[in-house]
Order: sequence, then structure tokens, then C-alpha cells
Amino acid sequence: MHADLVTRTFAGAGWEVPTVLDAMHLADDVFLDTAGQVRMPRWSSGRVALVGDAAYAPSFLTGQGSSVALVGAYVLADALATHGDHTAAFAAYERRLRPFVDMNQALVDHGAATLFPTSAQALEQRNAGLRGLTSVPPSAPRPAHTALVLPEATWGS
Repeated sequence: MHADLVTRTFAGAGWEVPTVLDAMHLADDVFLDTAGQVRMPRWSSGRVALVGDAAYAPSFLTGQGSSVALVGAYVLADALATHGDHTAAFAAYERRLRPFVDMNQALVDHGAATLFPTSAQALEQRNAGLRGLTSVPPSAPRPAHTALVLPEATWGS
């Protein structure tokens, strides 16, 4: 069933695609899955707060999963250290982090096109961009990557 879907989708694509499709039909381990995001209306309930993929998985297409999770944990720790009440801390955590998460989740639209180009021109642009990398992270980061300034840690000292 998956192989038929892929065959219909890429029918007439040319180049080496027919060979790949034929080989796929001979394989006994074809697997397809979706790339999803977690978008929750709230990240806390009662005395429980979620962070990282449990609360706001941005999708592997953004390349930001670990970064957003670490920033989220840091912001939650700061909110808990700053506010005496967990309810106020959870509200502050979400208020501060939600715009950052939203911006990073929105990268999926651009990430999909970058990781999986749909035209020869887009493929060449992606490859040229990768060949032209002179620094990691890039010298001109995406706005979503720098949209949040972390507070100075007040706990643990």
C-alpha cells in the first residue's frame, strides 16, 4: 500500500526514479511516516508542567528540537526560581516562551523546502548553501533562533 502511494506520487519523475520505485516494490521493509508537530493550548495543568517535545515538539524539519527543549527547561527553571507559587511560575514560563516556540515551529514551512527540495533549482540552491557554509552556526542566524534573550540564572548560586 505504501509502495503504491509512493509510485503514484513519483510516476513520471524521470532520471533514476523508476529504478528506485522498482526496487522499492521488491523490498519487504518499506516504511513511511509523517513529520508532525506538538501544538498544545497549555503546557501546564495543576502542579505538572511539560517541556520539550512533550509540550512543543517543533518537528525535525526545523532542526530546532533540542534547542527549543533546552531553552524551555531553562525558562521553566528560572520561572520556578523567580516565582514563589508554581501557578504563577507556569504562567510566566508560558508567557515568556510561547512566542519563541511559535517562531521556531513556523520554521517547518521553510525547513521542509530546505531539507526536501521539490525542484532541481531548489536542490541546487540547498546544495550551494551547504557548500558555502563557513561557520556553524551560520553567521546570520534565523530570527527565530535569536528571538529570546535568556534571563541570568538566579538559582543554584
